[in-house]
Amino acid sequence: MQDTEYTNEWVNWIEEAVNKEYFKFYEYQQFNNIQHIGTGGFGKVYRANWKNSEKQFALKSFFNLDNITVKEIVRELKIQREIDFHDNIIRCYGITKLESDNHNDYWLVMEYADGGSLRSYLKKNFNKLTWDDKYNMAYQLSCAISCLHNEGIVHRDLHSRNILVRNNIIKLADFGLSKRIEASSNFQSKLFGMVPYVDPKSFSSRKNNNQSIQMYSLNEKSDIYSLGVLLWEISSGQPPFYVEGEQCDISLALDISQGHRETVVPDTPDEYAKIYTSE
Repeated sequence: MQDTEYTNEWVNWIEEAVNKEYFKFYEYQQFNNIQHIGTGGFGKVYRANWKNSEKQFALKSFFNLDNITVKEIVRELKIQREIDFHDNIIRCYGITKLESDNHNDYWLVMEYADGGSLRSYLKKNFNKLTWDDKYNMAYQLSCAISCLHNEGIVHRDLHSRNILVRNNIIKLADFGLSKRIEASSNFQSKLFGMVPYVDPKSFSSRKNNNQSIQMYSLNEKSDIYSLGVLLWEISSGQPPFYVEGEQCDISLALDISQGHRETVVPDTPDEYAKIYTSE
C-alpha cells in the first residue's frame, strides 16, 4: 500500500512540473491497446498506442511509493530532462494520469524500445550481427555514457538489461541510481547490483561495529569499467560469466576483485579488444 504522505508529495511534484510545462501532459484516454511488458523495482511498464495510430509509447507506472522511492523517481526525472536530447538516451515525453474511484496515478510516457533490452536483443540477433554492427553499437553506447559524464552525471548501474534497443539503435535507460558526480563522492553503496558489471573496487570493505562498510564510491571510472564489460558482451553475444541456471554471488565478486576476467572472444579484431582490455 502506498503511503499517503509520500503519494501526495509525488503528485504535488508532478502537477507542478506539468503546470510549469517541464513535461507534456497526455490524456490517458487517448492511449489504446495497452499491454503489460515488464515489471521493475519501482513499478510496471506497459506498451500503448497513441490515438489509434501506429505510434507506440512505453507507460511507466509506480507502486509502493515511500520517501526513498519518491526521491529516486524525482531524481531520475530531473536527470532525464537534462540528457534526453541525446539520440542514444531513452526519451521521456511526458506524463499521463490514470483516474479511478479510489485514487489518481501518474504514469511516465516514455519512448518505446521495440528491440527490448540489449541482453535480449543480442540473444535474438547475434548471429546476424556483423563486426560493423558491433562496432556501431559499442560506439553508440560510449557516446551515451560520454554525454552523461559531460553533464556531470554518473550512471552507476550499467548492465545489459537497462540498455535498450530501438530500431537497432542503442538507448541508455534507467537513471534511478544515477547521481551527480559531486554528490556521489561520499556515496556508500549497499548493493552488489549486477556483479559482473560492477567496478571491482566497490567490493572492498572494512568492519565497523561488526558491520561491513563499503569504502569505495562509484564514479566515472566505475561507469567506464562497466562499459568495458558491455563491450565484451557485445562481442560475445552472452552475459559475462553466464552459466545457465546459476546466479552471480559473492564468490564471483571475490574472484573478480582478485583479477578474474572474461577472455577475449576468438576472432575479435585486435583494435576492438584493446578498447576494453587496456589498462
